[in-house]
Amino acid sequence: MNRIFIGAALLLSHLGMAQLSPMDELELDSLYTEWSQNTGPGVAAGLMYGKEISYIKGFGLADVEHNTAITPKTKFQVDHLSRQFTVLALLILEQQGKLKLDDPVRNYVTDLPNYGHDLLLRHLVNHTSGLNDCNTVKYILGKEEDDVFTHQDALRLIRSQKTLNFKPGTSFSYIVSKTELTLIAEVVAKVSEQSFAAFTKEHIFEPLEMKDSQFLEDYNAIIPGGAKSYQLQNEELINKALNQSDAGPTNLFTSVEDMFIWYSWFNYPGDAGLSVSLKRLDEPAQLDAGGTFDSAWGKMTLGREFYHKERGLPCYWQYGLSGGYAANVFRFPEQQLISFVLGNNNRYNGMPAMSMAYHFLDDKFPEPQSIDASKISTKKVNSSRLKSYEGEYWNKKRALARKLFVSNDTLRYARLNEDEGLPMIPLEKGERFQLLVDSDDKIILGFKETNGSETYGITLGDSDPSYYEKYAPISPTTEQLHTYSGSYYSESLGVVYTFSVKTDGLQAEGPDGTLVEFFPVVKDVFRSQIAAFGSINFERDTEGDIDAFTIQTDGIEGLKFVKFDI
Repeated sequence: MNRIFIGAALLLSHLGMAQLSPMDELELDSLYTEWSQNTGPGVAAGLMYGKEISYIKGFGLADVEHNTAITPKTKFQVDHLSRQFTVLALLILEQQGKLKLDDPVRNYVTDLPNYGHDLLLRHLVNHTSGLNDCNTVKYILGKEEDDVFTHQDALRLIRSQKTLNFKPGTSFSYIVSKTELTLIAEVVAKVSEQSFAAFTKEHIFEPLEMKDSQFLEDYNAIIPGGAKSYQLQNEELINKALNQSDAGPTNLFTSVEDMFIWYSWFNYPGDAGLSVSLKRLDEPAQLDAGGTFDSAWGKMTLGREFYHKERGLPCYWQYGLSGGYAANVFRFPEQQLISFVLGNNNRYNGMPAMSMAYHFLDDKFPEPQSIDASKISTKKVNSSRLKSYEGEYWNKKRALARKLFVSNDTLRYARLNEDEGLPMIPLEKGERFQLLVDSDDKIILGFKETNGSETYGITLGDSDPSYYEKYAPISPTTEQLHTYSGSYYSESLGVVYTFSVKTDGLQAEGPDGTLVEFFPVVKDVFRSQIAAFGSINFERDTEGDIDAFTIQTDGIEGLKFVKFDI
């Protein structure tokens, strides 16, 4: 243990001598001008570039009421950035010989249902459990972001699912699902016989001398030196409550000074035992058969960061956004540059974080900041063929609808409620189009015929395709809509939703007056603009009458509600 303390101290003393030229400092400072007047919430920024350059500063106010400035030691909740520490905690226990990743989860969380398949710790680490996202499920219960939500609440929702969505290890869970991380935190507590917060403090934060870092397990607890959470509402600044105690998938409070220490270990690993487990965080999450999670965000790692090519350079990325808190990190391993921004300004802070990286790497990117459309190899597609692509397309798994239409001899891609959309450039080879976007993102739509229907797969960079099938939208009559009216009960959640007819669709009323509108897609399928509900698929009995529906959306698959008479 002493070797770890000594390594961290030497690392800090060395990096503390890193030089930043006055011109570079002014350039980086200019990225934060809007927060430099200290009149409202702000950000803290950190950057390290090799062993020669470092930058850590705070801008704006941690506490607006008391005019307390943000400093490098100000603590922010970092949401998804918490997850790398949670996975690391489990890997440490494995390294200590206190568990094996091939152990069944029920060895440690004994009150989980028997799913009929072995759910292993390995599946939690690799994001392949087959469980619904407990955070998405809570919205079905009528919970809002500001409502109190604890670790025990999350466990109750996890236990309520009796059947898995897929055999563990054969597919990946919803990309931001909290469920696996909640269970990992529970396992860490059970095996270590400590609270999760106490274990991470003793085995991660104290050894690395991250003195400003702690997992919050009680939303009522006071965080000394912590930034308050704020939000603009009707152009007025208000306190944004963060009443969650689900430590593991989120709820790490830390500072840019501590994150500087943490990310330094990725560039310059120490010789302590902790480094062995830490290195594994960059391994890709994998299926039992070896496939990786190549999402539109990048290839997911065990540490829940996303590996991708940023203008041709290898890069790891992750973000967090919870209440008024926001966090972003970009790591360029080959250049040993890491840039990160934490804030209480209630916005995505990726732009200043990436802009800091651009300042030092701009001449090293092999690809331009924006795709040059004139350099894309294209072909001519006649107007009748372009028209044949027109229509609405449906992604059944993610409950997303898109539309393609021709305007001024150009095929365009849009959400259903958008009029302008993005132009699509026909590529020279195959039935493929590239979206014309003002960035370096290479987004390709490839078309094929599936079961007699036009289908496209959309990819971003090296991601796996996400498939959308062309469908003919329906417009049910009022009489037909009335057949879906009535009350439906979920036995697993113990909640009721009552459906009534609205103009052009249905409205469902649930717990605490929750109202959700649904719009028809195809027969017996309706979509919602509220992500937690995605789409609902009505089921019929042998007589052809509606007797149930299931929810299908990001984070939930097949959650069933059965119709009943009041």
